[in-house]
Amino acid sequence: MRLVMLDRDGVINVPRKYHVKSPAELELIAGAGKAIARLSQAGVRVAICTNQPEVTRGIINRRQLDAIHDSLRRRLARMGGRIDLILCCIDDCNSAAHKPAPGMLLDAMRRFGAKPAETPFIGDQLDDLRAATSARCRRVLVRSGNGSKTEREGIPNTARPLEVHDDLAAFVDRYLGEKKLRRLPPSRRREPPRLFISRAIRDYRRSRSQPRREASE
Repeated sequence: MRLVMLDRDGVINVPRKYHVKSPAELELIAGAGKAIARLSQAGVRVAICTNQPEVTRGIINRRQLDAIHDSLRRRLARMGGRIDLILCCIDDCNSAAHKPAPGMLLDAMRRFGAKPAETPFIGDQLDDLRAATSARCRRVLVRSGNGSKTEREGIPNTARPLEVHDDLAAFVDRYLGEKKLRRLPPSRRREPPRLFISRAIRDYRRSRSQPRREASE
């Protein structure tokens, strides 16, 4: 099953200095909603893996966080997009799920039966790339959000190789283009299962071919 995993702030929505605390503060990055819709319409599952320690710090509560994500789902649905899974780590750093630890990414791949080497994780910060490295995923940096700053400050060799795109929409252009180019070699293409052709169809074919044989005699 094809799966694309996304960080939230800086990839889907504009990050705020004092955090997104309500649906009214949730501003989608240009093109991000339509990009997710294109993935959904292509049959690709979409999972969000996001650190939200603001809950533990008391900046927002869990009800507010759920309201933000409910609003996000509704807005994307109106564009034809779907978020299949949202994983949030609300712990403040000391957790196997908190990025750069790979816990959320591993959990998402396990749920969908996705293979790490075929599954990209898109983020805008170094911790996103480190989490993808630990999960053995495809590492993708977008320049939206804090991504340009992350790129300027330099990517360590431990987080390479990686892909860099201007934003989520640019990544989806490339990702869906790759899928269109992939074709099974002739030896692996599946032919229709001939053993399951019904007797009625065989009789019909014979009746259609009989006049042509008689005409040639």
